Amino acid sequence: MNLDRILRDEILPRVQKPSRYLGNELNAARAAPEPGDVRIALAFPDLYDVGLSNLGLLILYGILNRLPGVSAERTYAPAADLEEKMRARGLPLFSWESRTPLSDFDAIGFTIQYELSATNILNMLDLAGLPLRAADRTDSHPLVLAGGPCVCNPEPYAYFMDAFVIGDGEDAVVELARFLRETRGMKRVARLDALAGLPGVYVPAVHPTVRGPHGQVLPDPSGPTIRKFVVADLDAAPYPTDYIVPYTQQVHDRASLEVLRGCTQGCRFCQAGMTYRPVRERSLPTLDRLLTETVRKTGYDEISLASLSTCDYGKVKHLLEQSVRRLTPQGVAVALPSIRTDSFSVDLSDMVAGAKKSGITFAPEAATGRLRALIDKWIPDEEILGTTEAVFARGWERVKLYFMIGHPTETDEDVEAIARLSREVLARGRTVQPRAQVNVSVSTFVPKPFTPFQWERQIDLEETRHRQEILRRGMKERGLRFRPHDASTSWLEGIVSRNDRRVGDLFEHAWREGCRLDGWSEHFDFAAWRRALEKWGGSPEEALRERSVEEPLPWDHIDILVKKEFLAGELEKAKSGVREEALTADCRSGCHLCGVIDEEKELCNRMIRTAKAGKKESAEWVSRGPVTGPWTEPVTGTIRFRFTKAPEVALLSHLEVQTALGRMLRRAEIPVAFTQGYSPHLRLALSDALPVGMASDAEYGDVRLRRSMSPDRFVERMQAAASPGLGVSAARTVSADAPSLSSRIAAARYRVGLGRLGIPVDDAMDKVAAFLAREEVVVEKLVIRKRREKIVRVDIRPFTRSLVAGESDGEAVLDVVLGRRSGNLVRPKEILAALFGIDGDRLLDARVHKRDSLVEFDGRLVSVGQGWAVSGRYDPWERLPQEGGVA
Repeated sequence: MNLDRILRDEILPRVQKPSRYLGNELNAARAAPEPGDVRIALAFPDLYDVGLSNLGLLILYGILNRLPGVSAERTYAPAADLEEKMRARGLPLFSWESRTPLSDFDAIGFTIQYELSATNILNMLDLAGLPLRAADRTDSHPLVLAGGPCVCNPEPYAYFMDAFVIGDGEDAVVELARFLRETRGMKRVARLDALAGLPGVYVPAVHPTVRGPHGQVLPDPSGPTIRKFVVADLDAAPYPTDYIVPYTQQVHDRASLEVLRGCTQGCRFCQAGMTYRPVRERSLPTLDRLLTETVRKTGYDEISLASLSTCDYGKVKHLLEQSVRRLTPQGVAVALPSIRTDSFSVDLSDMVAGAKKSGITFAPEAATGRLRALIDKWIPDEEILGTTEAVFARGWERVKLYFMIGHPTETDEDVEAIARLSREVLARGRTVQPRAQVNVSVSTFVPKPFTPFQWERQIDLEETRHRQEILRRGMKERGLRFRPHDASTSWLEGIVSRNDRRVGDLFEHAWREGCRLDGWSEHFDFAAWRRALEKWGGSPEEALRERSVEEPLPWDHIDILVKKEFLAGELEKAKSGVREEALTADCRSGCHLCGVIDEEKELCNRMIRTAKAGKKESAEWVSRGPVTGPWTEPVTGTIRFRFTKAPEVALLSHLEVQTALGRMLRRAEIPVAFTQGYSPHLRLALSDALPVGMASDAEYGDVRLRRSMSPDRFVERMQAAASPGLGVSAARTVSADAPSLSSRIAAARYRVGLGRLGIPVDDAMDKVAAFLAREEVVVEKLVIRKRREKIVRVDIRPFTRSLVAGESDGEAVLDVVLGRRSGNLVRPKEILAALFGIDGDRLLDARVHKRDSLVEFDGRLVSVGQGWAVSGRYDPWERLPQEGGVA
């Protein structure tokens, strides 16, 4: 079975967003593995649109593919339409790069970012033809591993995973690759025993368990403790600047640069703030190098300075000015994640806003001083109001506020305060910005392992909906938008997050009920989860209940370095009821003896020293003034270029091609001019939109420049920066008043292969002869205007400039030249429908390749590729075709 051919020719043309599955993105590892290589499939259990930008997976991908004798590929959860077609054809889940079935790899490594992605994991294992449960796998199956933030409590996934990697993955993945090579050929049981001996690796099958007082499956206290991996030096750690660049638009369509790992704020609800300790920063020279390389190798127009709290970087003002001065002249934006509610943070946001000030995000989390002290995120109301007012006064039009409901000890009055504070933010904003808008996003607090609140109860569904209704009633004001997180998904997250391995049965029931892609509202089926809960027989109330600090927990065998006693002490402080006693200062002001002090003590001390030095330098820091972007520079010329769209990227849409060319222009460092106004973008215009599924030898584009460049130099740079399947083959300068390509191109020439339609050559010739003999050929077209569908009848015969049937390699083919009707080129599918009565789905089996674009000259059609249309006359560029054009 040729899986690649079946996908490319028969399956992907019939799914939405086929560009998700191409696997030939820029910077993807495309070298075929050598015999004997260790092969690892890195799996993200969600759609490609989310998974491609996952930084952890990209880091591991880069590390593994640089190791000798190791080959890593990627796989993601298929969308529902692809899954349906794969199951109907019996096709296995595959790797993106080589279309290799996952069952052929040595190991499959899942990154688990979200509790409810477990159903996606089960679906992917089933599509791969692997047993869902680790206990059912044999020596012939790959090892199935997992890492990521959710596995700090690995127990909910223990039935399905052979092993878990706890902590940072940079060093761990190298050890795993070595292990896979050295133990190849060993019996599975022996391999699992050996795997359990690696530091930071947890193997559920060999770890002893006991029954807890509530029937839980708990780690045996006499068993080993799994201590997390820690990368000590981020500067020395590998980091991918050759970021994989997708063709399809992503949820987060930008590159991310991790400036620091960990957080020192100590918010008591935040799992990541505890599990990623100690804080480690990358140096300014390293970050400058990584920024430069990332833009040069990717062409992204936005770089996010990512971390749990970027504003806490020791020399953050220096970092931002360095980044802005490096990237703004190239038209690349610098982005910050959610920031603190103080004037310092607003200054930082202004530094990176550039020409666009759309929205800025703050996360107060709670709206009363009592709750802010309890969660250890102290922010006075007046600071929030003053900061947001300053934001609006500086030209920002939208503020987004993040809150949580369900904090321990929360009352209805605390919930009402969220609505009240949001209204006040809007009212203050309107005094300085008439267009002020406030978006309020409210999630439900889920107690997470390894936080001071890991012992607290979670509110149930009814309580969540009651509090959401309070907010809904309190936010009925123009300019105020309330966005609650779905109550049922938060409730399910709570059932999972602190549970033991018995919750794995719930996952399997849910998957068998059809649950998958539960992070997407259009796919989430709460009724199916309800049915699964009934079959499971477990108690949601038991999962959500309060626990005593003496009670054994399912994750007690995992050592994240933060001591349990420290977390319990933080919980006690939180409930003191006195603000001064409840608050714990930022770690950068001094160590609180959380437990990250053994071998990591020097890391903490280094962080504190860096923070003090950063504060001193920030106090002395003086900005060098604003940075001017390329959108302020005038247009000096235009280059018209020809490019090809190869069959390997035929499934890209017109917008995806344009985005890819824009990124090529940035990588090639072409001095492209920008539009003016609120949201500047590259001045790039392509000719007629090429339909999805069609390849082409002759596409054209115009790009406006802000500095002159020779066409030869333009082609040379673009070829060096080319994306797979897209290549610039020629260019020339045109005058500023040259007519647009779409206004000059009069027709296009296509080659249509009919082999997969099963049409014999003689039949094709007869149909063509009959077509050409007719004076009128009317077809029906579906037209959508202003969201209304309408069937129109169109005579396409006058626009069929040439039509010839022939044979090539035993296949019937058409050579067809189609003109322009009502401003648009007639499409080959309209001719095929008229010739053979083919319906919409069967049309996808025709192989259509655009061979040329044609312009009208002296009563005949001539190739744009042999000359350029300038100022309404034919301007020869190369020799004309020997046949003298198309009659």
